[in-house]
Amino acid sequence: MATRLSLRAISASMASSRIVSASIKAGPSTSRAGFSTFKPLLNPKATTTPTNVSSSSTSEVKAQNTKIDVKGKSKSSSGPEVIPPLPRPLGVSTPPSSATKTWSQRKKELLDDDRHKAKRKALVKEATQGYFHDYNRAKGISGGKLWIAPNVLIREDKALYFPDISGKSLLGKETHTTDLMRGKVTLVSLIATRLSEEHEQSFTQPVLEDIAGHPEFNFVQINHQENKLKSLLVSFFISSLKRTIPEDRWSNYLISGGEWSKMDVTNPLGLDNKLLGYCYLVDQNMKIRWAGCGQATPQESQALRRATAVLLGRVAGTNPKDDVAVNTSKSQDTVKS
Repeated sequence: MATRLSLRAISASMASSRIVSASIKAGPSTSRAGFSTFKPLLNPKATTTPTNVSSSSTSEVKAQNTKIDVKGKSKSSSGPEVIPPLPRPLGVSTPPSSATKTWSQRKKELLDDDRHKAKRKALVKEATQGYFHDYNRAKGISGGKLWIAPNVLIREDKALYFPDISGKSLLGKETHTTDLMRGKVTLVSLIATRLSEEHEQSFTQPVLEDIAGHPEFNFVQINHQENKLKSLLVSFFISSLKRTIPEDRWSNYLISGGEWSKMDVTNPLGLDNKLLGYCYLVDQNMKIRWAGCGQATPQESQALRRATAVLLGRVAGTNPKDDVAVNTSKSQDTVKS
């Protein structure tokens, strides 16, 4: 006579068979720790390994080392983004001139293959970037700062020339930067927005306080508006600009409108973001010996003060500290050419 099984035993065996069949159809699923959860069930001889602790710790580590990009894909991050130093000397290789270009010079530029290649490269780069590219970069680390200014002067034999830029001064005269900078140590600032004005002041204000009234020093400000409509609006507010700028700087404040040449001005000066402020220290030979962009760090501000003092001392032929009061912790010997 066959033995009878209890109702509880029959239900338990049926439940276990359903679990096994479901696991076989679904296939082995791998947990985050990398172990198969159904291998111990299918292979009784396999040793089981606890995965709760390892999977939870692994998930926490992955959450810290990954971030989600705009498209929703996760990408690993190796830590905070680091701002690189100034990668190259800025400027053009030929000395600038305020004279009008002759027909032969224009013809040479039109037939120059390097210029055409540079224009095509600039157009491709501009086409691949979105309309709000500069705005998105300005929201990034340190306000979109492009590089860290050098701690010392750029060597004179490696330095390049500051290109000639023309514009109308606050006195209403057409002025060229070459005529303003020749024979003097010049601090040049490029601004286009309110944000760039704040960047400029972080660099120039300490220097102007140090060397106010020095006969060999020159301060040139260039307000560049690429949009012609904005340039026209700025020209309407010249009276308000005169109220905010000292009268002795009116002749050195230029308003430049229109798009600058990428080959002659934009690329040589490293103007990769139009929203930032840029600052250049130009020697008496119109060579760029120091450059900074974005919001100045305390180290950059001190470096600009030392560099300006050294150049002024070399023009005067004396020790910079005899002519300029520079309150820095480092001596002027740390700035080398």
